[in-house]
Amino acid sequence: MIREADLRELVEFDGSDSPVLSLYLNVDPRATTTEAYRLALRNLLESATEADPADKARIEHFVDLEYDRQARGIVCFSCQKKDFWRAFTLDVPVENAISVARRPLVRKLVDLLNIYGHLGVVAVDKQGARFYSFHLGELEEVVGALGEDVKRHKQGGWAASRYQRHEDEAARSNLKSFVELTDRFTRQYDWQQLILAGARGTVAQFQEMLPDHLRKLVIGTMPLEPDASLLDVREKAEELAHQAYAERTQTLAKDLVVHASKGDMAVMGLEDTLEALQQNKIYQLLFTENFAPPDGIVKRCLNCNYLTTAEAETCPLCGGELRPMVDPVNNIARRAIAQGAQVLVLPPGNPMEETGASIGAFLRY
Repeated sequence: MIREADLRELVEFDGSDSPVLSLYLNVDPRATTTEAYRLALRNLLESATEADPADKARIEHFVDLEYDRQARGIVCFSCQKKDFWRAFTLDVPVENAISVARRPLVRKLVDLLNIYGHLGVVAVDKQGARFYSFHLGELEEVVGALGEDVKRHKQGGWAASRYQRHEDEAARSNLKSFVELTDRFTRQYDWQQLILAGARGTVAQFQEMLPDHLRKLVIGTMPLEPDASLLDVREKAEELAHQAYAERTQTLAKDLVVHASKGDMAVMGLEDTLEALQQNKIYQLLFTENFAPPDGIVKRCLNCNYLTTAEAETCPLCGGELRPMVDPVNNIARRAIAQGAQVLVLPPGNPMEETGASIGAFLRY
């Protein structure tokens, strides 16, 4: 399971003159066959002509003999010359990708964490609740809770309204206790996203009772049968999380265009984004999937690591030599993560791209 500490380690690793081979491979047994993913792996490795043969061999050995066959995705980072090897098996789908660069390809991993990381599912009815904690598709915990028994009385007459009030009060008291448990588990498991499940009316009532800090985490609701299997819960939650992320990024891209056009704590375009990055101003970095600036357009100072798109040969800060940067987007994302910024990948055709920009950022100050 990948944690923030793992991501931080990957962000900080620098192979320098020994490039890192990064691999993302879909091995989902429900979506592909062993023959198909082995062929995909072979094609990916053959395309990585600059990779160290030792790194290729290490990855092949892992895929052939070491990984959990129930996994849906594999992510590997190898730099054998620096004695660096990190491999993760995931319970969420991944898209095939390979990279050979001085640093690990982390932006795709960040995308998976944004969609499927630290996800809580709270299934409620008026008598009980179940709490599911998922991280990258893996179940961390499932806890059940029961409240006061709520019975519907059929008799009419003068006592009917009194029975009704008691039942409604019992149901509300149960939901209130489930709200308290949701708050506790959110802190315990560091949930960044919440999905509420159950009958529409009960879920709506429960959501209304949540305090603001929990309500802001709710990314959606879904119906759920009392006897739903764990697989049903996970699949529905994944689908909803993916949909919510797509909607969220579209909204953020639209907001970024508006704020950047007003000069209101936001910038768009490669040069302005680089400037904000180097001033440690970026709060959220957004870029379009597969955005790749022309070769050589982004240069890095070999002395102070300053980044620029200027045509100069020397760094304007320290006078050091400027060299074209390979895979600048991954390096920009890596630096943003190291500064504590959130990185979000946008689909093609997003509102920012429609203005002619493929990268931008919301600023801290």
